[in-house]
Amino acid sequence: MNLTENKLYMSSDIQSHVHIADWVSARIYDEADKLEQVTFGKGASLKYFGYFETEATFNKHFLINGMDSRCEVFALLSSTWEKITSKINGELSASWAFLDMNIVSFVSDGGIIDLDGIVHITEWIEKVEWYLVEENIFLWTTGKVRGLPTLLVHSNDVKASHACNMERISDDKLFYLRSRGLPREDATVLMLESYIAKIFGDLEEQHEELYNDVKERILERIKQK
Repeated sequence: MNLTENKLYMSSDIQSHVHIADWVSARIYDEADKLEQVTFGKGASLKYFGYFETEATFNKHFLINGMDSRCEVFALLSSTWEKITSKINGELSASWAFLDMNIVSFVSDGGIIDLDGIVHITEWIEKVEWYLVEENIFLWTTGKVRGLPTLLVHSNDVKASHACNMERISDDKLFYLRSRGLPREDATVLMLESYIAKIFGDLEEQHEELYNDVKERILERIKQK
C-alpha cells in the first residue's frame, strides 16, 4: 500500500505493508496487529502512534530506507491480566536518516509485557541519527515486564542515545501532589497523564478528538482495574 497524502491514516485503513512516497509527511494511528512494516521514499517522514492493550503480538518494522527520511515512533502498551508481546524494530539503511523511538508501558496487577525495542544501523551509510527510550511504569505490585533494548550498529557515522527505565508509582512519588491537597487517585491520574501526553501529545494539536478519546480510554481502563 502506497501512502501518498500528507494526512493521518488509521490502522483500520491500511494494509500489513505500507510505503510512504517521496517527500510525503504521514501520520499513522495504530491499535491493531495488522500493520507489520513501513518503508520510506526519499525525504518521506512518519509520525507513528501505537496503543496496545489486547492480549496479542504486535510486531512493527520501520525500515527507514529512503535518503533524508525521518521516522518518529510513539507507542504505549497497557496490560492488566493480559500478556502483550511486542517487537518494535527501527532499521536505518539510508544516509541522512533520522529515527526516534519512544515506548511507554503501563503494567497493572497480573499484567505481563514482553517488549523488544530494536535499532539496527546497516553498513555503508552516513550522517544518521537515532534515539531509543523505553519507560516501564508499574501501577500496582504483581505485574511483570521483560524489556530488551537491542542496538545493532554497523556504521561509525552515527549520533545516538538510548535509555531503559523501570519505576513504580509509589507513595513517595505521589507525596508532593498529595501534600497540595489532591486525593491519591487524582494524583496518580495526573502523573499518568504526563506519560500519555509524552506519547500522544502531538495528536492533541491537530486531532484533539482522537487524543481525548485515547486518553480517556487509557485512564478509564486503569481506574476500572
